[in-house]
Amino acid sequence: MPSALRPPLRFLATLILSGLFACGGESGQAPAGREPGKSSVARIEGSVWYRERMALPPGAELEVQLQDVSRVDAMATVLASVHLTPETGPPYPFTIEYDPGSIDPRMRYALRATISFEGRLMFTSTEYIDPFAGNPVEVLVRRTPSPAQTRGPALEGTRWVLETLGGEAAATGAGGKPVDLELLSGEKRAAGFSGCNRYTGGYSREGVSEHASPLSFGNLAGTMMACVEGGEVEQLYLQMLGRVNGFRLQGDTLSLMDGPEVLATLRAQ
Repeated sequence: MPSALRPPLRFLATLILSGLFACGGESGQAPAGREPGKSSVARIEGSVWYRERMALPPGAELEVQLQDVSRVDAMATVLASVHLTPETGPPYPFTIEYDPGSIDPRMRYALRATISFEGRLMFTSTEYIDPFAGNPVEVLVRRTPSPAQTRGPALEGTRWVLETLGGEAAATGAGGKPVDLELLSGEKRAAGFSGCNRYTGGYSREGVSEHASPLSFGNLAGTMMACVEGGEVEQLYLQMLGRVNGFRLQGDTLSLMDGPEVLATLRAQ
């Protein structure tokens, strides 16, 4: 009897081992080209260029963004970006790394490139650029009117009124008065109305910001009034100022940034 049972037992053991190896092949190994425990990273490679026969001023900044532009009634969402300081003439090569898992095939995406100097826009792309049409991608940027032509407001010495906060239309403060901000360059002092109280404090344009021109605010002091209205927007606004590490200035719109994220937009008054 023992000798009669051996073949079936060996056959059963073979089946068990085969099943274990099959399971290990499905769930125990990472997909080819990906290290275990690490998410995949995709890259968009290309170059930015312009037709004008001119050199950029020292300190000019180039930014290329991968944007979700699906909603025509809202600001584009930045999924990834790269920030460079050109030192030669165009073309300027770039590489954007992004998580392919964040891409929804139902949405519409685009590349946008800008060249700025001291917070003012010099060049911008004006046509739709498909980021997934294949590498390398060529992005043409066009010259924007100079400050003398546009007579646009300067960052400092202008009264800026809060328009959006956290991606939504900003509420007004007590008595329907808008929240505002003014940067006084001579004193390096920020001041304004925060929704209930007046506030003041220092600011700096030093430092490094990968996605915008550097800007940060120091400790802010305010009056101690108690208001029936405006307290909520004041709290959110002052918290937002504490996160700011950069700015963008386009026309009469000032964007306050935390890395690639737009925290608030203000309009010149």
